[in-house]
Amino acid sequence: MVLVTAFPLQADLLPLTKALWAHDLAHQIVEQDNQQQLWLINPAHLAVTLSLCEQFAQGELPQQPATSNTKATRQWGRLLRKTPVTAGLLVITLGLALLTNLGNNYSLVAPFSFFLMYTTPEPYLIGGWQHLLTQPWRIITPIWLHFGILHLVFNCLWWWELGRRIELQQSGKKLLWLLLLTASLSNLAQAWQGINLFGGLSGVIYGLLGYIWLWDKLNKPVFLLPEGIVIFMLAWLVLGFTDVLAMVGAGNMANMAHLGGLLSGLGLALIMTMLKSRNRNEWQ
Repeated sequence: MVLVTAFPLQADLLPLTKALWAHDLAHQIVEQDNQQQLWLINPAHLAVTLSLCEQFAQGELPQQPATSNTKATRQWGRLLRKTPVTAGLLVITLGLALLTNLGNNYSLVAPFSFFLMYTTPEPYLIGGWQHLLTQPWRIITPIWLHFGILHLVFNCLWWWELGRRIELQQSGKKLLWLLLLTASLSNLAQAWQGINLFGGLSGVIYGLLGYIWLWDKLNKPVFLLPEGIVIFMLAWLVLGFTDVLAMVGAGNMANMAHLGGLLSGLGLALIMTMLKSRNRNEWQ
């Protein structure tokens, strides 16, 4: 990713961004230092992008035709092909949410819960971790359990936002490893707090948040996640440890999963940065 140029905050960049997308030039607009910065995903397209920016500045940018449904579909198709891990997990999550009736079908929830769950005569959980030796998938599978439409939508939106950044800038393989590690560590943290039925992608999301934030701090920034998002998510995490959300009807949150996910993401960013630095030094 390369910084192309910057514009005043009041500038309307919609015509420019439409022109860039019409030429299949993947980019991001980031508000930073009281400017709108244009970042180009693929530096190989810098010359074409600069030409369009110059035309935009001179008011000579060709009028872009309205995007047809067919073209929009093709653009979404290209994006999905570039982010198969992000899109694939999203499909699995939505499918299982439908299958389990948002956590209300206990007979289908039981195979995915961290603790052993029996559904007759009434649903109940069995304590202990010995079953993980023969059913190790339960360390990960709670991420696919969601208990309410808001819970599902919130997690899916953040997974799409954060997951695709990692997959586009690094790789689907890297995202998959981050998913498995942050899911395991966040679920273990939540289970350590006590026997309860928990689920959701939020522990993973906080893991990706921590990874993205620290990676950009320790390396050349590539994810460019707005600081406002980081502040909001951290404030939400802190609120979860208070009674405020319960008082307003937001229900109980898997706070230890959130915290465990965040810490694991920070740790993984630090470890991968150290490995990257060591490998670079070995070849110098």
